This record gives sequence, C-alpha cells and structure tokens, in this order.
Amino acid sequence: MIVLMAALNGYLARFFSAVIGFSRVSGVAFVVGCAALAISRVCQVMAFFLPLKIFIVIHSGEVPDYFNIFPETMGFREIIVLLSVMVPVVYGLFIALGIVYRWLIDLHLKRFDSNVLVIMGKETPNNKMKRLHNHVSKAFSEAGLVIVSIAVAVFLDLGVAIAWFVLLYANLWLFHKKAFGAEDHDRLTFLNLHRRQFIEYISSANFLVVFAVLAVELVYFDMGVYTAIFLLLVSRMVFQALNRFSVESLYILKFLP
Repeated sequence: MIVLMAALNGYLARFFSAVIGFSRVSGVAFVVGCAALAISRVCQVMAFFLPLKIFIVIHSGEVPDYFNIFPETMGFREIIVLLSVMVPVVYGLFIALGIVYRWLIDLHLKRFDSNVLVIMGKETPNNKMKRLHNHVSKAFSEAGLVIVSIAVAVFLDLGVAIAWFVLLYANLWLFHKKAFGAEDHDRLTFLNLHRRQFIEYISSANFLVVFAVLAVELVYFDMGVYTAIFLLLVSRMVFQALNRFSVESLYILKFLP
C-alpha cells in the first residue's frame, strides 16, 4: 500500500510540475483560463440549484431566514423576481466563462508552442506537450475547484473538510491502482466496468458517505441545517470535479515523461 501511495504521490508531483511548467510562459493566461473554467462549473451548479430554491420559496409562501442578505424594504415578490432574473444571468456566466477558458487556453498554447515543457527535470516532446496542455488545463481547473471548496469547508465545518480530504485521496489511490493504468478495452471488477464507469460510480458513491457525515453532525453536533444543505450541495460539486480530474488523468499519464 505504501508503494501505491508513493506512486500516486509521484503522479501528483509530476502533474503539478507540468502546471508550473506551463505557467512559466504567459502564466496569467493559463491560470486565469483555468480559473474561468472552475468558476463556470460553479455557475453550472448554481443554475440548476436556483430554480429549485425559487420553487420551494414560492410554495412555502415565505422568505427563509438565510435570505436576510436582501434589504428589509424588499418584499416577497421582489425577492422572487430578483432570484428569477439571476437564473439566466448565472447560466449565461456558465457559458461565457467556458468560452473565456477556451480563448485563453488556446492563446496560451500559441505563446507556449516554441518553448520546451520541463517536468521534474525532463523535457517533453512538442507533440506530447500539445496533448498535455489541453488535459492538464482541464484537470488543474478541477483541482483548483476542489482545493477552494476544502478551504471553504474548513471554515464552516472542519469534520466535513477532513472527510472530503480523506475520501478524495482514497479515491485517487484506488483509481491510480485500478483505472489509470487500464486500457480502453479493459474491464474492471467482477461487474466488467469500463474504466470511466469505474471512476464515475465510485466518485458518485462518495456523496452517500458525505450525506451520512452531515446527518450525524446535524443530529449530534448542532450543525445548522442551512450549513448542512450548503455543504451537501458543494460536496456534489467536489466529487463531480474528482470524477472529471480522474478522467483527464487517464490521458495525462500517457504523455507525462
């Protein structure tokens, strides 16, 4: 197990070395582009969540306490209208930021094209560098989303943040052991799962563990219900990011030196 952990740590070290290597040329374009994709993912989740929340508020006929961010002069209908207007705005941001990501990453690749990518002291051939550029930028945006989410969770509830970290590392260890080295035609476990299926199903199952942790904290440790709902929503986003990071890793490992 220690050997497998060392192998995973080695992959993560090479991955972040590739990120640093790409960031040495027009680093602002690369980092901002990846950040735009990460924020786009957040907007995608919000665009799905907001309509549900609006329907719940309309059905209840009253504004929840956690909406006290709005001025007291705003009535029930004004708040509903404002939230409704936010839905297309947030969805538009999801699309716009995704476009910004592609523009900036393509611009960065053009600027980096004449440079040599060095990963852990080893030079990467130009054809592999171009393949890595696309996959590393996507994976880095997912990694950034996860890191920021864990940082937010630390302030809200340390137990949930620790649970996320343990689950994320355990999942990556399992994926590195079983899926990352598998070929596309290989089938995993007695269920004969494709490597992407294996990653997707395991990543999704973590949501049940986090739900259990939040339920325990809600009942026995006086966690606020709104904090629990927020962390549950963010948990879904975090493990979707894990899924996407792991899928990108299937290709990154093929081109890393």
